[in-house]
Amino acid sequence: MTVPRLSIREIDSAITQYNLFLSQSHPSHPLRPACVYALAKARLGRYEQSNQEESDVSDLDNLKAILSLFESILLRPRSLPEPQHIDEFFSALTFALIKRSKKHPEHVIYAAKYLRHLRNQPHAASGFSRHVVTTSLVNMLVIQLMSETETSNVLQNTEEVAVICHELLISDPSDDDTTTSLTLLSNIVSSKILPLIPDQQFDRRLDRVIECLRLAKIHKPELRRAHFALAHCLCARYSTTLVNDDYEEITSILDEIIASSPPGDSQDEDIATEAQEIVTVIARFRSSAHKSPEYMEEAIYRDRAFRRSFPAEHLLNSNIAGRMEDFEKQRFSNFGSTEAFEASSSNSPLSQPKPVTFHNPEFVRMGKKGELLEGLLSGIRNGDVVKIDEAVEKGRSILASFAPTHPLASTLFELFGRVLDEAFKRTHKVQYLDESISTRRQVLGRPSQPSREERFSTLLKLSTCLLARCRVTSSPSHRIQDIVEALKLFSRCAKDETATLPDRCQCACLWAYFARASRHSSVSTAYENAMSLMQDALHFAPTLQLQAAAFSEASTFSSVVFNSAPLDYASYQVDLHQHGKAIETLERGRALLWSEMRRLRTSVDQLLQADPDLGNTFAAVNRDLEELTKSIPPSRNLNIDDSGADDLRAADPFGRLLLKQRMLVKERNNLISQIRTLPGFGSFLTSASFDTLRSAASSGPVIIINHSAWRSDILILLHNAPPSLIPTSDDFYNRTTELKDRLSESRNKYGLDSSHYDKFLASVLVELYKLVGEPVINRLRRLKVPEQSRIWWCPTSAFCSLPLHAMGPIPSDDGETRYFLDLYICSYTPTLSALIQSRNCDSGSRSLDRPSILLVAQPDPSLPTVEGEIQVIQRLDTNVTSLISEAATPTATIDGFQHHRFVHVACHGTLEARKPFDAGFELYGNERLTLLEIVRSHLPTAEFAFLSACHTAEATEGSVKDEVLHLVAAVQFCGFRSVVGTMWAMADMDGQDLAKHFYKSMFPKREKGEQVPYYKRSAGALHDAVKKLRRKRGVTLERWVNFVHYGA
Repeated sequence: MTVPRLSIREIDSAITQYNLFLSQSHPSHPLRPACVYALAKARLGRYEQSNQEESDVSDLDNLKAILSLFESILLRPRSLPEPQHIDEFFSALTFALIKRSKKHPEHVIYAAKYLRHLRNQPHAASGFSRHVVTTSLVNMLVIQLMSETETSNVLQNTEEVAVICHELLISDPSDDDTTTSLTLLSNIVSSKILPLIPDQQFDRRLDRVIECLRLAKIHKPELRRAHFALAHCLCARYSTTLVNDDYEEITSILDEIIASSPPGDSQDEDIATEAQEIVTVIARFRSSAHKSPEYMEEAIYRDRAFRRSFPAEHLLNSNIAGRMEDFEKQRFSNFGSTEAFEASSSNSPLSQPKPVTFHNPEFVRMGKKGELLEGLLSGIRNGDVVKIDEAVEKGRSILASFAPTHPLASTLFELFGRVLDEAFKRTHKVQYLDESISTRRQVLGRPSQPSREERFSTLLKLSTCLLARCRVTSSPSHRIQDIVEALKLFSRCAKDETATLPDRCQCACLWAYFARASRHSSVSTAYENAMSLMQDALHFAPTLQLQAAAFSEASTFSSVVFNSAPLDYASYQVDLHQHGKAIETLERGRALLWSEMRRLRTSVDQLLQADPDLGNTFAAVNRDLEELTKSIPPSRNLNIDDSGADDLRAADPFGRLLLKQRMLVKERNNLISQIRTLPGFGSFLTSASFDTLRSAASSGPVIIINHSAWRSDILILLHNAPPSLIPTSDDFYNRTTELKDRLSESRNKYGLDSSHYDKFLASVLVELYKLVGEPVINRLRRLKVPEQSRIWWCPTSAFCSLPLHAMGPIPSDDGETRYFLDLYICSYTPTLSALIQSRNCDSGSRSLDRPSILLVAQPDPSLPTVEGEIQVIQRLDTNVTSLISEAATPTATIDGFQHHRFVHVACHGTLEARKPFDAGFELYGNERLTLLEIVRSHLPTAEFAFLSACHTAEATEGSVKDEVLHLVAAVQFCGFRSVVGTMWAMADMDGQDLAKHFYKSMFPKREKGEQVPYYKRSAGALHDAVKKLRRKRGVTLERWVNFVHYGA
C-alpha cells in the first residue's frame, strides 16, 4: 500500500480528523489501532513533503508519529495491517530521518533505533536489503558516537558497530560497503578510545571490538586503518590489564604498518607516523608500569628509533632527551655504574623515570598541580617553609581542585602524602601522619585505583607510615592494627609482579623482619618468600660483576635486613628446634653467586641417558648462559649461540647483553620444568636437602657459625648424627661484630707489621677463644672427636673475616702455648656444597701419583724473596713447569692451569674496593689475572693450588661477606679441590719458608701409612708448615695466623 500524494493542507486535515477520533474513542475501540497507524503514516507523509522552513514543525510531528506507532504496536499488534506494510513505514521513516540527520543530529538516535528494528525482521518487505539496512545502521551509530562523551556509552555503541562489522565480514568480506563500515569503525576507535589511560572501566565490550578488528586484519589485510585501530584497542586494554601478549601483538601490528608504509602516499605515511608514535609511547608505558630492565631496554630502543626517524622539533622528540637521561639513571639504579657498557652512562643522583603520556590538557593541568605540590615538598624538606601548617593547608587546596575520581588523581594524592610525611618529620605532629595514612588509603580504595606503577610505591609508603605510627601511638590495640595492616601491605608488595625483583625481595625481607618482631603468624611464609625472591633476583642483572654489586654492603636499614635474611631465617628455625632446616636455609641463602655458577655446570650425564635431546639442549643453554654471565665487557664477542639475536630490541651492547641473558634464563627455566617431569628427575636442581648436605661431614665435622642479630648459634654438622647445637650468650652478636670491626680498623690504622696491631690481634684471638673456641673444643670432646682430627669451619657474616683456626691461646697444665690449630687440623669452606663437590670430583688412582706442578712467579724489587721461593719449588722431586717474569702472562697462566694438577703462584695479590671480580694476581707487565677470568675457566683435573700472594682469601671492602667473593673461592670453584691462601697481606719473606716446610710435609721421602691423594694432604701440610713458621724467631702473630686452607 502506498501513501496517496496529498498536499500538506490535505494531510493536516487528515491528521486533525485522526486526532479527533482518537480523542473521542475508547482505548479498546477495535478501529483505534488502525487509526493510530493511519495517523503515523500521515505525519510521515507531511514530514517528507515539508520544506526547509517547516522542518522544525515536521520534526516535532515526526516524534509524535513515532510514539503513536509504538503505541499501536504495543496495544494491538494483531489489529494492525500486515507486517510488510509496517516495515515499509519503518523504512520510509528511517531513511527520511537519515536524510535530515546532518541538520538535526538528534534524529540519528531514532534512525538507529528503527534500523535495529528493520535488521531483526525476517523478511525484505521494506524494499531495502538487510545489507543496506546494516551498513546504514553503522553510519548512524558512528554519527551518534561522534558527539558521545560518556565512556560507557562509547563502548556500548562501539561494541554494537563491531558486532555488525563482524557480521558483514562473515557474510561478504569483499563488499565495498563492508570496507566502508570497517573504515568508519576504525576511525571512531582511533578518535574515541584513549589508548594509554590506566584504569578505564573496560570490559567484554572492548574484547568484542578487538575480536572484530582481528577478523578484519585477516580478511582485509590492505585496510591499514583497521590494523591501526586494532593496535589502538589493544593499547587501551593493555593499559589496564598489562597482559604482555597484548603488548607483543600491538608492537607486531605497528611495526608491520611502519615497515610497509609506501613512500609518497600521504595517507599511509600519516598512519605510519601515528604507528611510530604509539609504539614508542606504549614501550615507555610498559617500562614504567613493570619496572623491568628488559622492558626499559626496549623503550630505549624505541625512543632512539623515533629520534632517527623524525625531526627534533616533533612533539614527542621534545621529551625524549630528558627521558633518555631518566633511562640512564634507572640503569644506574638497577645495576650501579654502567660505564663499562655505555659511554653515556650517567653517574648523577638516582631518580625514577617520569611517566610518559600524550600531550593533552588533562595531563598539562595535572602537571601544573604536581609542580605546586613538589614545590611544597622541597620547601618543607629543605627547611625553606617555616609555616608548615599553612603549606599543608595549601596542599589540601590543590588536591581539592582536582576530582578524586579522575584516573590521574592518584599521582597528586601520593605527592600530597609525601608532603604530609615531611611535615610529620619536621613537627612530629601525629595528625600529619594520620592524614598521610588516610590519603594513601583513599588512593588505594578508589574504584579507579592508581596505576600499577604507582600502586607499589603507594603500598610501600603506606606500610612505612603505619609502622612509624606504631612507634608513637600509646594504644596497644591501635598499634596491633597498624602492624597487621603494614604486614599485609608488605606481603602485597612482595607479590606485586610489576615491581622489580630486588624491590619485591626487600619488601619480603621487611615483611619477615617486622612479622618476627611482632610475633605475627606469617613469619615463616615471609621468610620463604624472601628466600625464593632472593634466588630469582640473582638473575636481575646480566653479569656476575653486576650481580655482585646487588649484594654489596649498604648501611640502609632495608639493605641490612636484606643481606641478613638467610641468617635470620636460620636463627628462627633454630628457635623452632629445626636444626636441619636451618642448615638447609644457610646453604640456600649464602654464596648465591657461587651456587648459581655451580648450577650452570651441573652434570647432565644421567639426563643424557634419560633424554639425549633434552640433555644436549640443556647443556648448550647452560654453556651460553655461563659464557654471557661471566662476560667482561658486553662489546666482547661472546662464544654463544646468537640465533634470533636480530629480533632483540636493543639499542646498544648493554641492552643486547641484557635481553640475550633474559632469553636464555627463560629458556633454561622452561627446560628445567620439562626435566622435572621425567621419572627420577623431580628434584632436579632444587635446593640441597639436609640428607645431602650432611655428607659434607664425611671426613670430619663441619662447624657452622650463624651470626644473626636475633640469635647466634654454633651448629656442628656430623655425618651420622643430628647436628649438635651450641647456644651462645645474648651479647655474642654484638661482641663478635665489634671484634671484626675493630680488627679491620686496627689493621688499616697501624699496619700489619706494627706492634699495636699484633697486640690487638692477640686480644681478638683470646676473645674468640672465649666466645667460640672453648665451647667448640668442649663439645668436640663430648662428641669424641679425637684431637688432630680434621675439622672444617663454615663461617657466616663477621666470622668470614676472623681467624677461627688460630683462636687462643688455650690454657694448659704444661705451660705450653697452644692455639686451636694445635688441637685440630683446620680447613674452611664457603658452603657445604663446595666442600662436597671438592670430594666428588676425585680423579681416582691418578690422584695417588706424584703430581707435576705449575709454578707462576713474578719476581719484583718489592718481593725480594720470591726468587728463593722459586728455587724451593723448582728443587722439588717432581716435574715443575715454570712461568716466570715475562712468561707469566694471564693467558699463559690460565692455559697452564688446564694442564697441571698442582699450581703454585708467587706474586702480588690485589683487591679493588667494591669490585670483587677485579681482585687478581699481578703478572708480567702489570697485567692482572682477575678473579673473573679465573672463574671463566673449567679445570676438571685440577687438584691443589698454593696462592702465595696477598689477600687471596680476603673479600674486598664493601662486598657482602657471605658471598665469599675472593681468589681462593674462585680457584676452588673452577676445579681445584684444595687451596692455600691468605687472610690479608703477607710478609714477602714468609713465602719461601712456608713453601719449604709445606712441600716437605706434602712430599715426604718416605710414605707412612695408607696412601691418600696428595691434595688431601694439603691441610695437614699447611698445619705442619705454620707450626714451624710460628717457632721461627721474630715471626709475629699476624704472619702465621694469615695462612688458611680451603677445601678437601
